[in-house]
Amino acid sequence: MIGRGHHVSIHSRRSGRGPALITGLILSWLATSAMAHPHGWVDYRVTVMVDDHQRVTALKQSWKMDPFQSLTMIEGLESAEGHESMPERLDALGHEIAANLPSQHYLTHVYDGDQELALGGIEDYTTRLNNDRVEFSFILTLAKPQPLSETLSWKIYDGTYFIEFLYDDQTEYPIELVNAPARCHGEVTHADPDPAVVASVSVIDVTGDTPEGVGRLFSDTGGIKCPAS
Repeated sequence: MIGRGHHVSIHSRRSGRGPALITGLILSWLATSAMAHPHGWVDYRVTVMVDDHQRVTALKQSWKMDPFQSLTMIEGLESAEGHESMPERLDALGHEIAANLPSQHYLTHVYDGDQELALGGIEDYTTRLNNDRVEFSFILTLAKPQPLSETLSWKIYDGTYFIEFLYDDQTEYPIELVNAPARCHGEVTHADPDPAVVASVSVIDVTGDTPEGVGRLFSDTGGIKCPAS
């Protein structure tokens, strides 16, 4: 199934591990992304963090899971054994997501022109319920701060296209800049994959394999625009 548009999509900070079922929930969710075609979606927002030297230091991201994936996660958390509260179980879920994202390049790729930049790591994260949807928010640092520039861009995607990432169309500003000049703003360039590629991916069932990297073809590009004043 192809999700909204022509593509598909995929969250407190305490170190407690929580019940074993929570670990299984998130590990299976991440692991299945190596198995199949688009099978869910994530609505996401990005905040570009700029320091006092006008350098981009990090991308703060918020990933809101689709209603079905959220319901599955919530039911699993509620049925897990133990006496933890739901906020504690959400914390444990966020811990597992944060622990597993490095092995998947944080599903985030940042570029200066054509050159991909090294990432630092997750600095902070929080998990909550947002209108009955699981939302994971985190700060992903760059390995080295980069000058605020229109040559900077980023893509957020699952390489196997099991989960489709879509900029959140329920918010007025899916990309925001913090501490940047007032004339600067975020800009989204939507993906425009070849119709033949869309057709070939859409017929792969949930047990079918997709080539690693195909998700990039369906991913939007975020960037920065700073018109001359």
